[in-house]
Amino acid sequence: MPTSIQIKKIHAFKSLLKLGDMEYLNRLRPYRVFTSKDLTETQANVLIYHLQEEAIAAGVYVRRQAAYQNLYGRPGMASPKQLRMIEAMWADVSRAGTYAARANALKQFLHRFGVYGGLKAVTIYQARKIVTALQTMKENNHESI
Repeated sequence: MPTSIQIKKIHAFKSLLKLGDMEYLNRLRPYRVFTSKDLTETQANVLIYHLQEEAIAAGVYVRRQAAYQNLYGRPGMASPKQLRMIEAMWADVSRAGTYAARANALKQFLHRFGVYGGLKAVTIYQARKIVTALQTMKENNHESI
């Protein structure tokens, strides 16, 4: 049985790729299951790998290794964890279709908070305001659906 993290990753890629029910079932068919919960851990890892590669090829995902790790310990600046959270929250609320379009829209969004050097230039104070705004955007988005 796959871990809850694996299931979340599978469904995150399903959303990124905008897979309908039939398309998603076609991805599961080689494993002879109808739901990701019926996969083994190994099968889930293989499926995640294939979905990730498909998302990269479609331009909706960019592989990152420990983003912002080199930014620890900057006085008054947002931590790497906060920056990754902002980036993940933005990916959740953004309507942009590709990674590049999403990054550009985030840059414009950050300008509203006085941030002109990208995520790396976000202060602790700005990070709190940005996270609050993103939470509000997400709540408002779900209410309209």
